[in-house]
Amino acid sequence: MPSCPGTNCLNLGGNTRRQVEAITAGTRTLTGVDSGMIFTVGAQTTAITLPTVAAAGNGWFVEFWVNNETAATTITAPGTDLILGHVVTGADNANRQINPPTVIATEVITLTTSAVNGDWVRLFCDGTNYFISGDSRVTDAITCAAE
Repeated sequence: MPSCPGTNCLNLGGNTRRQVEAITAGTRTLTGVDSGMIFTVGAQTTAITLPTVAAAGNGWFVEFWVNNETAATTITAPGTDLILGHVVTGADNANRQINPPTVIATEVITLTTSAVNGDWVRLFCDGTNYFISGDSRVTDAITCAAE
């Protein structure tokens, strides 16, 4: 996990901190050293590419949190790497929906322009696949799709 000597860190107790970084560039390719990062997104339309599962390795993980409702963020698994799991979306606890609606492997996660501050996705890798969980208070504000 990257060291976190500065003030842009989240204290998890026990002197454990996770580095928090705002992604403001139009494109970003993550690497193995990004494991453990919390990224804030939404200020600019952004395309994020995950490292290959081989490069990420078992135990790699990141989180993405919407902190600006201006633009969409797309997170893509490279090549034939897959993202398994789902996110839950819904209108303030009414009509909660699972996305994707069927059990499928996906490669692209999108935090749409409907996503609101505090919506999030968490990804981890077991060295073979990525796994996702997440939540949005707006129906379909986070989508999961094949590439």
